[in-house]
Amino acid sequence: MKIEINMGASADRLAFLYRGVQKSPYKEQIKDYPERLKAKPDGERVVSYGETVVLKGSGKTVTFSSYPEVGKLPEIDNKGLDFLHGDIQEACLCVGSFVGDKIKAHWLGKNALVKGQFWSSTKILPILNVVSRVNGNSLDTDIDNCVIRDRDRRKRNMPFYEMVWDVVSYGDRIASSNSLAAMFKRFETRPGLENWVRKITGNTNLDFRGSYGQPAFIYRPEVYDLKKGKLLLTPASEGSPGENLLTAYDLTRFISMLGWHHHITAPARLPSAQWHSLESIVRAMGTDACRYMDVAIEMLGLQNYISSPVIISKLGNGYSSSRNRYEYVYVALVQFMDELPKGEAKPVKLRTVSMALRGASRDAVQLDARMAAEVTEILRRVVTEELA
Repeated sequence: MKIEINMGASADRLAFLYRGVQKSPYKEQIKDYPERLKAKPDGERVVSYGETVVLKGSGKTVTFSSYPEVGKLPEIDNKGLDFLHGDIQEACLCVGSFVGDKIKAHWLGKNALVKGQFWSSTKILPILNVVSRVNGNSLDTDIDNCVIRDRDRRKRNMPFYEMVWDVVSYGDRIASSNSLAAMFKRFETRPGLENWVRKITGNTNLDFRGSYGQPAFIYRPEVYDLKKGKLLLTPASEGSPGENLLTAYDLTRFISMLGWHHHITAPARLPSAQWHSLESIVRAMGTDACRYMDVAIEMLGLQNYISSPVIISKLGNGYSSSRNRYEYVYVALVQFMDELPKGEAKPVKLRTVSMALRGASRDAVQLDARMAAEVTEILRRVVTEELA
């Protein structure tokens, strides 16, 4: 709150939610994120938790489980996030641990399966759907070689990556984030996309037929592979519209599937999606305008004690007139080499965590500070191993 007050923050000018990637100390490292996400412990110089870990303070033993196959719900510890402030309405956390060369996971939640409005954070879902379907049609296509064309030839061809970058960074180079996100929903019918999300997460209690408040930038978009000279995806009919009501679990599931692609089994991966295409989405998501994780690392004084960081995320926010409150969402995956154990002559520890939080308050500035504080507390507990 001191930071908010010192900068004269207001609902239209918050300290953290729209800070922007330009001020991030990790901006120049984003290009390295895809390679860093391939890293795994060697068991000597770098280690992970292993199959189980005893939490500091509580003495509780956490056992990591195999990452679930597509369509299967994991077991979620519904008491594990009780420390979160009351303003955090829903949250889901997935802590990863390497056992052999695969990631096992421990899922924690606070109302993790309660559906609600997660605002713009859901924009990553239609984008991942497009990648899955493009690679389903052409396995060796690299999405970086693709452009989105306007079937009606009203708009010029634009690189796929640049459009995803604009959705996530709010850079407005091409168009607004909302109009581009609406365009990415045009490759599948609304019921079809909703069904795809349900099939992946295993959660049938969700709705994903809404839009993002603006017309699609291109109403009839096509995905065209420039290298192959091949049309790979065409626009779909809309189908019946509805709302976007998802859960914290759904969003945590998707971002963990993206970041952990190399370390989960083939039946657990995003169907058909190939890393040579997914890595483009990783780089785009490194440019999220929201920098809660940057702030958490800085506040905990960890900048000089971590190496090879990866921070990919997607914000969401809005004012709900029906609920008479501001709502902020943060969906993120953070991974880094924790160098702190070296001080005790122990190996470096690879830490990797996915999360989704939705906070609500009638005070916009206080909510921004609260979201930053809760993300910081989650990271603190992960590093001290009070949480896993």
